[in-house]
Amino acid sequence: EKMKFKDVIKLWTLTTILTAIEQTKAVSSKIFDKYFKANAKPVMGNTATLKIRKGAGVVLKTILPGAERLVKDLKDVYEITIKLPRFGLQDTILPHEINEFESLEGEAKAEAVSRKIATILKEHKDDYMTTLEFMCVGALFGKVVDGSGKVLFEFRSTATPIEFKNKEIDVVLNEIDNALVDELGTEVPYDILCSNDFFNKVVTKAKTAGEFDNKTASYIDEEGTRILVLHGKRFVPYRASYPDENGNNKKFLKENTAIVIPKSEKVYEVVYGRADHTEAVKVAPKMFFAATPQELERGKGYAIDTEMKAMPYCTRPSALINLVFSN
Repeated sequence: EKMKFKDVIKLWTLTTILTAIEQTKAVSSKIFDKYFKANAKPVMGNTATLKIRKGAGVVLKTILPGAERLVKDLKDVYEITIKLPRFGLQDTILPHEINEFESLEGEAKAEAVSRKIATILKEHKDDYMTTLEFMCVGALFGKVVDGSGKVLFEFRSTATPIEFKNKEIDVVLNEIDNALVDELGTEVPYDILCSNDFFNKVVTKAKTAGEFDNKTASYIDEEGTRILVLHGKRFVPYRASYPDENGNNKKFLKENTAIVIPKSEKVYEVVYGRADHTEAVKVAPKMFFAATPQELERGKGYAIDTEMKAMPYCTRPSALINLVFSN
């Protein structure tokens, strides 16, 4: 008995397709991988409660009109109850493609169908990862953003920025280490993301102090970004911007400023919820959900549906230490 396309597609059970989307390699997502991935938490419903620790003088700046009612201001934390943004995509295996598959023999047919489904899953996951990475960049700076880049909430530390001017580099780095220990209880690795002018001033300072000659300063190239390593700490030029409430592009980092981004599970989190699809109730919440291929009516082919519901955020904005290099 020759296997039909229908028999092959039945092999794509929920477990199979969920495993497939989970194992699909998606586009590079440096920020998500480095700061958020290790701290991903499932929630059962459509809403999540984000807990943001106040720490050293963290203030909430509500952006979205009406959003303040979602916030509970408790003693040590802000609690935000938020509906998780839902992203869904659908692709169809069309009748003419199915006819092509039918002309293939057993194993070749199964492989061709697998390749087709894998291609769809990869395109969808790439799309989701690009969106998620975009949201993670906002979260890196203490902003809660939706998938279109709209800032929903913003948390700021009111602590005085640490000044770089007229100070020895190691003295300033000590100040940063102390501030992080005060906040997180332990020493943690960190990167310093710098505006262009901050970066240039630090380079000049290092040159003047003979740090390059003493080998305490050097450049490394990381995927095209030239990073300054100074006393073992990474100074990374950061040029990204985001759309403000009026749709104007604003740089994440103002002139002459930089921000310390600690790599610690205490600082960043991503929550993800169960998909809306009817099949999703059968399984635990997944960051990326894919449903079994569904036959469309009137021979229109088969639909492949996927979904992501996720929200990355910074749980301790006070650990994002602001730096300034005054003129």
